[in-house]
Amino acid sequence: MNILMVALIGGEPRMDSRQLAEKLGKQHKNCMALIERYSEAFQEFGLLAFNTETRPVGKLGGSNVRFVLLNEDQAFFLLTLSRNNDRAVKLRSDLIKTFREARYGHACHTLEARKKEASNNGRLLARWRYDKSSVYAHVAYLREQLRLPLDLEDALP
Repeated sequence: MNILMVALIGGEPRMDSRQLAEKLGKQHKNCMALIERYSEAFQEFGLLAFNTETRPVGKLGGSNVRFVLLNEDQAFFLLTLSRNNDRAVKLRSDLIKTFREARYGHACHTLEARKKEASNNGRLLARWRYDKSSVYAHVAYLREQLRLPLDLEDALP
């Protein structure tokens, strides 16, 4: 199986256009040309997250590398613009599995975070229930301590 990597950006799984180009066996500049040519159609599926990165040492060319982090729908749209061959069909299948796993992983992470938060809040709530009467008693005691020396209520006409 081809290993595809997604990055979680703002809670949404995204895939690097360079990775899709490599898996399709195409040059990245050709995929970028498709994305730019059909940018309005791509933007119907969400904002295009264009990024630049410095070219790795030893690679030819002096300019920065421009790429796009595509959401699930945009990645599938890019694949629909490519020819149907065995490689593209396999990539579509792998892409479905990759995004499914990313959604599942994000849901599991969210569940664990919510469980931890509920557990911590439950502990704090239990501690508050235990401490509440003594805290109220302490505040009442301090309020009485303030009234004793001042005793202003009786002194005012």
